[in-house]
Amino acid sequence: MITLHIEVPYASFRQSYARSLAETYPFPPPATVYGMLLSLVGEYFRAKHSGVKLAFAYAKQPKIATTLRKFSRFKYGVASKQSKLGNAPDFVDTLCEIKFLCWVDSSAESSQEITLECRIQESLQFPERVTRTGILSLGLSDDAVNDVSLISESQEKWHWLTPAGNGKIELPIWVDHIGSINTRWQRYSFDVNPSIINHQPPPEKFTPIIDPHSYKLSKLNMGDRLN
Repeated sequence: MITLHIEVPYASFRQSYARSLAETYPFPPPATVYGMLLSLVGEYFRAKHSGVKLAFAYAKQPKIATTLRKFSRFKYGVASKQSKLGNAPDFVDTLCEIKFLCWVDSSAESSQEITLECRIQESLQFPERVTRTGILSLGLSDDAVNDVSLISESQEKWHWLTPAGNGKIELPIWVDHIGSINTRWQRYSFDVNPSIINHQPPPEKFTPIIDPHSYKLSKLNMGDRLN
């Protein structure tokens, strides 16, 4: 298990059901953080490290600013509409001062090759070995990451973002970019009172990042073997 310190000055995570006002999720979705980690190591195949588990703790709840900017109104596959009607200015919510810890646990990864943990450590130690398109960002290409670094311990106080069935915060943990049938969600609770975290997170703090396609395929193969 490794611990990452991540800082992003601002970023927007448009809610899936937002309409004229591009409302943002109150925290970076785990699916987006996972995508950023793949970009960090130069991985283009999203399911490569399916099964990795992530845990999060924030320095504070990010503030939300509303700005007027140009943004995309149409999903993938409607280029004709996008070119004529898709790029227009409107009000967009933006998260500001995003600072958090991310624990990465590769013990349950499906990959039989090098784990995401190892690849992250190697990419931070030897960044010249990573082939990446563009700068490292958390979500959109203009939401640049200020810092990603490995830490062994922290004396600061942090607020846990904990998976909870009755939590008030709902975030996507896997996004289906073609339709939405395979999009997966998780509810979370955010600790109001911060605490010093000088130990590894307990299992209940982690969110598994699992590709629904591979999960369905594994269940199907299991059924074939049983028959």
